[in-house]
Amino acid sequence: MGSLTKNGIKAPYFTIAGAVVVAAVLVCLGLHNYLLFHTIVEFFSILISLGIAAIAMHTSRIAYKNDHLLNFLGYVYFFVAIFDFAHTLAYQGMGVFPGDTANLATQLWIIPRFFEAAALLMSAALLSKSLTTPKVLISIAVIAVSLFVIVFTGYFPDCFIPGVGLTTFKIVSEYLIILILTAAIFFLFKNGRRLDRDLYQYLLLACLTTIFAEISFTLYSSVYDLANLIGHLWKLLSCYFIYVVIIRKKLLGPYETIKDLYQNMERKVATRTRELEAANLRLREGQKILTQLNQRLSETNRLKSEFMATITHELRTPLTSIVAFCELLLDETAGPINEEQRENLLDIQIGAQQLMNLINDILDMAKYEAGHLSLEPENVDLNDVLQIIRRTMVPVAVQQGITLDIQNAELPLIYADPERIRQMIINIISNALKFTKEGGKVTVFATTEDGKAAIHVEDTGEGIAPELLPHIFEKFRQGDGSLKRRRSGTGLGLALVKTLAELQQGSVSVQSEVGKGTRFTIYLPFSRTVQGGDNFE
Repeated sequence: MGSLTKNGIKAPYFTIAGAVVVAAVLVCLGLHNYLLFHTIVEFFSILISLGIAAIAMHTSRIAYKNDHLLNFLGYVYFFVAIFDFAHTLAYQGMGVFPGDTANLATQLWIIPRFFEAAALLMSAALLSKSLTTPKVLISIAVIAVSLFVIVFTGYFPDCFIPGVGLTTFKIVSEYLIILILTAAIFFLFKNGRRLDRDLYQYLLLACLTTIFAEISFTLYSSVYDLANLIGHLWKLLSCYFIYVVIIRKKLLGPYETIKDLYQNMERKVATRTRELEAANLRLREGQKILTQLNQRLSETNRLKSEFMATITHELRTPLTSIVAFCELLLDETAGPINEEQRENLLDIQIGAQQLMNLINDILDMAKYEAGHLSLEPENVDLNDVLQIIRRTMVPVAVQQGITLDIQNAELPLIYADPERIRQMIINIISNALKFTKEGGKVTVFATTEDGKAAIHVEDTGEGIAPELLPHIFEKFRQGDGSLKRRRSGTGLGLALVKTLAELQQGSVSVQSEVGKGTRFTIYLPFSRTVQGGDNFE
């Protein structure tokens, strides 16, 4: 159970702990002085029953959901309190009534239990009917007075015989009460949706605890034994559950409704005020902002649509088939091939690999923008990465008639994602090959600068115009943006290089001179075992 909530009553944890402590104290008291225990428990039950009756009767004019049920229970518990009071005075050892036997107390016990069980059954089964009509209330009063007369005139069946114990009538009555309470539980399950959640829960708990009490009262052979003690504790708990739901619905319910209505009204007023203020602000400044946003949105959508249409149509669809068929032929699975055919297939394979690199760049940039790009940094020997790049890119350079010189690096270990290092260097080499004429040269080498590894890619290409250098790492930027440009590309390769470098606590720079060539430099941190410091994520 948690705290008190709007949709249901949940006892605070300290209440549960308090109940456990009280129960433990009462048990110890009962084992030491049962008569005192019985008197205390019964008087608490009587006070609770009278509290239920008083609250229900004095708030009967308050119109609230399921009110007629609560008023009816309050009226019944008034008579339950009277019978329990008489039962307490008649209990063996009290010496109030002549004879001082357990029979009278047991008779006065069984009657209010029938009242209680019948009231719970009627409350659960007759939700749509008012049970507080004068006819019903007068009938309850007449029955109660009649039973009092029958008991004290000696016409009520014996319930306890000294030396024998409980009579058959008493035991059968207890099981009949249990049967009535079981029927009440059935109707609660059946009609539970028509009740407030808290009312449903506590009526159910009251029925269950009363059943446990009645079971205990079928097991004792002496009015002072343990079964009798446990039964009284269950009975006290049952009265408490009815009391809580009466308090909740009759006293707190209307106030909570008023409070909720007031708070909802305040929230609505505050929300409406903020909306009006925001609307006024938008009326003053919104038109200009809206125009600018529409222009930017239109341009962005146009670029994305054009870009995605090109990639989807020209690259994705045929890529899988091209790569698979090329590998099949190169493996001579379908039969031997001559040298010219092998060269042609290698050309296709290289093109497919370039296409794969392009798709990877697109996917990585999309992941980065969505915040899903992951890195797996580790201590890396740069020469291992360069060796993989040689196998991939040298055939591409040879095919274009360009010399690709990838020099071994004499550097400490680098702390970075090896796959991302390979991706960055290949992107820059691909860019260099694109802008280097046949007979030119691209050189890859590494040095140490400012405590970091500096990986240089230098070409003898046509260079980059000075006005383009500040924008060279921007997405979708190319040296020739016209539809008739001589070199293909999407403008993502260098932008991704910059992004990946910065994500790994590095950077990238470019130096270029038109007509002489360009040098790109990637800066990455050395392993922390070399330089110390924290890892990046």
